[in-house]
Amino acid sequence: MKILLTNDDGYKAPGIYALAKRLEKNHQLILVAPEVEHSGMSHSITLRRPLEIRKEKLEGIQSPVYSVQGTPADCVRVALNHLLEDGVDLVISGCNLGYNAGMDILYSGTVSACAEANLYGLPAMAVSAQMYKKFEADFDRAADIALDIFERVKEDLVEEVMTLNINIPYAMGQPKEAVVCRIGQPIYDKYERFDLGESGFELKLVGRKKDQYQEGTDRYYLDLGHTTMTPIKYEFNNHKRLDKWRSLWQD
Repeated sequence: MKILLTNDDGYKAPGIYALAKRLEKNHQLILVAPEVEHSGMSHSITLRRPLEIRKEKLEGIQSPVYSVQGTPADCVRVALNHLLEDGVDLVISGCNLGYNAGMDILYSGTVSACAEANLYGLPAMAVSAQMYKKFEADFDRAADIALDIFERVKEDLVEEVMTLNINIPYAMGQPKEAVVCRIGQPIYDKYERFDLGESGFELKLVGRKKDQYQEGTDRYYLDLGHTTMTPIKYEFNNHKRLDKWRSLWQD
């Protein structure tokens, strides 16, 4: 299978390296990722400056590697429009440092790279691993789990334009079996306020508000130590209102 591998942590990140080492054993792979970290960039693209693309080398990786001075969505656009003559079968994004669960997928550069692939009519898979220490995750274990899931669902995955969002807990090195579940609710951030005199104030992110997770959601199962799998379809039309308002204007 021809696979485009990207991420939002940068082409040198250990998470993408772990996936690349495994994927290139049995698949035709190209790695196109941001030059530097672009976490939390969501689906932003670069419009007001040129994009610089460079061919890179990663020790131990035999597949082509490119860095892009842009966002994860930029990387997918660059790869599909300018680097791949024959296209790919699938786009994989990750392994990300930290979960992309619940409505955090709206802010995620990792998941947004998959959304961009879907816009091009390609299926995609996002992989994220729990950050269990400060800026650390078990990427080797996460990559093994993600590849096992991929091998089991790949025939279904490539039949439909969708994104499979996978989150893998650390769980003391032994995540429980994967669970297919729906997206969880938002978790709101906490900020500390610092006054700047009469001119205004600044806010510093200090954590997240605690909440009970809705049963049956990705956050609920991740809290229990399960790997989660959520199939996502990007459909923004409100069909109920489309039908009702269309009839109002056409009657």
